[in-house]
Amino acid sequence: MIKNLNILVLLLLSINCKAQSPIIDIIDDDGSEVNGAYYKDVNNLLNPFEGTYVYTSGSTTLKIVLVKKVLQYNSQYYEDLIIGEYQYIKDGVQIANTLSEITTTYLNQRNHKIEGNLIVDKNYRVWKCTSCSLTENRLSTQIEDVVSERFAELVLRRTTEGGQEVMKIKITNISRVIEIEGQPTAPDFALPIGEFTLIKQ
Repeated sequence: MIKNLNILVLLLLSINCKAQSPIIDIIDDDGSEVNGAYYKDVNNLLNPFEGTYVYTSGSTTLKIVLVKKVLQYNSQYYEDLIIGEYQYIKDGVQIANTLSEITTTYLNQRNHKIEGNLIVDKNYRVWKCTSCSLTENRLSTQIEDVVSERFAELVLRRTTEGGQEVMKIKITNISRVIEIEGQPTAPDFALPIGEFTLIKQ
């Protein structure tokens, strides 16, 4: 019995080791999505993006909470990534609040409302950054609007302003809606679109 148990443990360890090979640095990810690979944040480039950030303008606020997750399996490969949730209040009215889901562990962590791990440089076509240094890393993620169930690209830049840590973001590239005849018209994208500065809490 003990011998059989030892063989089973060795077999499972062997499978687990093979399942995480090869290890590919996320900075070198070319989008090829190698089955069984581990897209690892070798140099902890995702770490600076973790935290709670708040944008406020009058009675409008956008609060984002971001957490790094490591060795997450998405049914094809393993990866390190940033996941997040948000609260959006517009003119004093809460439009959406998914913050309670930040501790939810999904089978695929990309089911969070904010998710991604694409490291981009200052020349990233979606949001070129003339004030970024040549070595500065930004992060491109995806955000889901729970009202319209549409997606957008969320680009993040960590920096400081007046000694205060901030996150500059751009919400852009809203997904299209396929209208089906006889079906209700899909709601408009409810999250703010454009560039915003959020203060780290």
